[in-house]
Amino acid sequence: MNSKKLTAEELTEKQEKVKSWLHVLDKIYGVKMTVFSKAIGIHNQNLHNFRKGKRGLTEEKTVFLEKVIVLKYGRLLMLEDSEYEVLSK
Repeated sequence: MNSKKLTAEELTEKQEKVKSWLHVLDKIYGVKMTVFSKAIGIHNQNLHNFRKGKRGLTEEKTVFLEKVIVLKYGRLLMLEDSEYEVLSK
């Protein structure tokens, strides 16, 4: 997918951003997490544990989840954060 590897710090930063987006989409907009777990091919419980901080996602799954969120819900998140524009291009 991406030829450039992320450093541990960049991966942690990206995971925190994705967690906050998932929280916003779940709590404010009512988006079900099964949409994302099916899209990236993981069990719903694993995504739930990722959101709660009990478990991490691989770099590939994190980047893929970020892209899925941006492509499907980027307009909603535009109200929260403007960083998604970089990914949508």
